[in-house]
Amino acid sequence: METHKSKWAYFFLAVSAAVFLYFLASVNIGASLEFDRYFSKFFTGLFSENTHPFFEAMDTLGDKAGVGIITLAFLLLLLFKYRNYEAMASVVFAVAAGNEVNKWLKEAIGRPRPDQEHLVDVASRSFPSGHAMIGMILYAVMAYFIIDELKSKSAKWITAILAGIWIFLMGISRIVMGVHYPSDIAAGFAAGYIWVFITISLYAALKSMFRRNSHQRDSA
Repeated sequence: METHKSKWAYFFLAVSAAVFLYFLASVNIGASLEFDRYFSKFFTGLFSENTHPFFEAMDTLGDKAGVGIITLAFLLLLLFKYRNYEAMASVVFAVAAGNEVNKWLKEAIGRPRPDQEHLVDVASRSFPSGHAMIGMILYAVMAYFIIDELKSKSAKWITAILAGIWIFLMGISRIVMGVHYPSDIAAGFAAGYIWVFITISLYAALKSMFRRNSHQRDSA
């Protein structure tokens, strides 16, 4: 599957880069964003305290332990069911390197957390959101490889839609918990998509290289 070469993939890449750079510039100049005020009020008003346990669970799935367990489970699936070693290497690269990039961006930009009650403990800086960025990376890459194995077009669409909803909920959980500005989430999604695009492009190159080497050995 060469989704990464489609016009839509490049369109979303361009949009993601523009979104990330816009919010980065706004944060760097210390601009007060109407985007943050509106969506903070919208999401915190939309979800009552009764929903907080759900978003706390989403928050847990997006922390180091949650990401580690889900990544390991998916690697085992790729190993024992699909025997896709290139995909395994790509998932490890996507999550591990993506996490390091996120930490570097947080420290380099240095945006403080929102000045309000935090419903979960946080220690790092705010921009871009790690839950949004790593959530986008992990679940979008997982969806890509799962969709690649599916035959039914409807199953492919259902998988993509469910992954999109899951990623979105993981991102907004951080707004509901009071630990991120909406612009942190938007920038995290944007940076995550860019990293997904890079990962899938590297996977395609890796797959092509191994196929070429295998063909050369068979022809020798």
